[in-house]
Amino acid sequence: MDVIQNIIIYTLLWGSIYLLISIGFSLICGVLRIFHLGYGITFVIAAYGMWFFLSDMQLGLVPSIILMLLLQMFIAVFVFYKGVFQRYLDEEENLLVISILLFLAASHFSNWLYPVTVGVTIPTTLIPGMAKIGAVNVSYQMIAAAVVGIVVTALFVLMFLKTRTGLIIRAMSQDLNAARLMGASVDNMYYLAMIMAVIPPSICVLMIAPFWGVDPHMGQPLLITALLIAILGGLGNLKGNIMASYLIAFIHFSTSFLLAPRFMSFAALFVTLIFLIVKRGGLVAGETIW
Repeated sequence: MDVIQNIIIYTLLWGSIYLLISIGFSLICGVLRIFHLGYGITFVIAAYGMWFFLSDMQLGLVPSIILMLLLQMFIAVFVFYKGVFQRYLDEEENLLVISILLFLAASHFSNWLYPVTVGVTIPTTLIPGMAKIGAVNVSYQMIAAAVVGIVVTALFVLMFLKTRTGLIIRAMSQDLNAARLMGASVDNMYYLAMIMAVIPPSICVLMIAPFWGVDPHMGQPLLITALLIAILGGLGNLKGNIMASYLIAFIHFSTSFLLAPRFMSFAALFVTLIFLIVKRGGLVAGETIW
């Protein structure tokens, strides 16, 4: 019973956190139709941008968060979208290579500025201490991160379903040419999608930093998690992304508690591969964002 409780609780908690990790990647896939392998840079900039403004610039927590988000938006729009995506939309192999090289460059640059031995700590703990849920001990910060993941995802869904901007974005994801003919400002919506895509992973890093090891290469496992969720859910479909987040979390923690933690990633990869062989397109096959 203790094992079952652990699996259920950690699936619910980390499935909600995985929403923050993956929703930005799915948004880019759904709107821009781009497999953004440079997405991992968002996690690195969130952690080390915060540390730069806090430690080197000696700014407060709130100004550091604001400046970090502005930096994220600048890189997303002017480096990735205008610098890479617009230039190489018809050259997918170059787009993938350049985007992942930018991500790796950011990781190594962060490692040069702040080696692992520096011990980066981001003081974003909302609620210190531990909670006992049944037989399971979890930190209040982890619970807070899960709640934030659900709230942010709900706000994104409401925006897509209930606002005019969301309607335009959904129309673009269904038929770009038809949306352009109906007067949709495609470039502006692309800018908005790139900006929106960096918000969930940035929030994710702020929430998990107190209990997750911060290092220059932290973006790689988080990128892999986002990739698996997006692929399993159905590339670019946020409904499938939500379902896949909890499914991947269940696979991770059932494997961890029943077998061993070192099999978590392999199990998720294996199940995703088998699922795609059996059911093409993922949980929610389709080319629309919802």
